[in-house]
Amino acid sequence: MEKELKLSILTSYLIGIPIGILAVLATIFVPSFLFGEGLMTIAIISSYGFSTIGLLIAFIIALWLGAKLAYKNIKNGQSLLLTSFKYSVSINLIIWFCFCIIVGITVEEEVFLMLIPPIIAFVVCTILTTFTIGLLISYIIKQIISK
Repeated sequence: MEKELKLSILTSYLIGIPIGILAVLATIFVPSFLFGEGLMTIAIISSYGFSTIGLLIAFIIALWLGAKLAYKNIKNGQSLLLTSFKYSVSINLIIWFCFCIIVGITVEEEVFLMLIPPIIAFVVCTILTTFTIGLLISYIIKQIISK
């Protein structure tokens, strides 16, 4: 594997993993900090606990695939914003698809209602990460390639 590609994947991991884990923890624990009770946290963990574990595992794989895609797109001369969008869509599609599959397997009643939050999260996360983390990672990958 090329040195530039390895550095691109490492960049994706070094930036993506801490921010991703922080986002998951914030989603789980911020409601209890805001409202002063742990009932919402208990509800989130009991409803989406296994799915969240699957999301985190898929996230590690998705960061690797996203970095390879971003590297290839930048090498082919695509713009940073388009590269960032493709990076964000690919990662969010993988993690939220995995999350939804696990929800579909583990939830016995009202599966459709349980799938609404992850579908909304996919759209919101894709938009947010395209203009923030995805753009930063794409920019750093472009700097790695241009050196």
